Amino acid sequence: MKRKLVPWGCVVIIGLVNPGTVSHATTIAFYSDGVIQEGDTYDIVEVYDTPPVQTTVNMTGGAVGNPGYPDTGLFAYDSSTVNIAGGYSYHLYTHDSSTANISGGLVGDWDLDGGTSIAAYDSSTINVYDGSLLTGGTFTFFELFDSSELNVYGADIGLFLWAHCSASVNIFGGTLFDLWISDWSTVNVYGGSVGTFLENNPVPSTATVNFYGWGFEYKAEGSWEYLDDPADGWWVSKLAGYGFDGSPIMYMGLPDPALNPNIKFIPEPTTVLLCALGGLWLARKRNADRIVGRQGG
Repeated sequence: MKRKLVPWGCVVIIGLVNPGTVSHATTIAFYSDGVIQEGDTYDIVEVYDTPPVQTTVNMTGGAVGNPGYPDTGLFAYDSSTVNIAGGYSYHLYTHDSSTANISGGLVGDWDLDGGTSIAAYDSSTINVYDGSLLTGGTFTFFELFDSSELNVYGADIGLFLWAHCSASVNIFGGTLFDLWISDWSTVNVYGGSVGTFLENNPVPSTATVNFYGWGFEYKAEGSWEYLDDPADGWWVSKLAGYGFDGSPIMYMGLPDPALNPNIKFIPEPTTVLLCALGGLWLARKRNADRIVGRQGG
């Protein structure tokens, strides 16, 4: 359900007519292209399309949301696009088929001790690139619901990432602090590093994890973890390998792939081609050997 708007019409008009003006407001709703820049401070920013025109809001600075209050922050709806290249957004929520591109600044809430600081719903998409930082307080979550999608091309995601429903996570690079997988979600790993918070995380049989690359090695005893006393610690697994482009892949806390058929390894295309050619050569050789054997008999 969409949020109920507080009528800040004057603030919206000022922001659109004179984008160079420094704005201070509680709530602002964008129905056409706009900018959030250095000096702008908002409790709530809502972004909507005006069909058939899509709305794009570029955040280059300023601050959105209130620390410790997850019902504030930046909310994207319809098929709008939010580009965050600077500033601070304490909370971010995408809905419908909207898209958030994070290439700079900081997104997250250090003062939120538990709860959700970033979330994607419906069929919305969040893209994360180098230059950005996503963070939060103790047990603060970045959650994906419905058929939403997260693409990680770089940067550091320092929250607990949790994929629900039929959400998908595509990891091409960067570092993830922790990853929880549930329901029918899908995780595709092409590069980057996935950590875990002190333990192995389960992967339900309904979910899928795909690794694209080569040279993968799984170690059940990959890292020794403990709280206070090293003698009272435990082993956490480690999977290491390489993506198609040679970039290293590391995934901590993964269940044993040999016991989980929903954890799959997809080799690089050249390897598949070589295997196919090798199989074809072997079949032809065997056929030729049979012909020679018959002729010799």
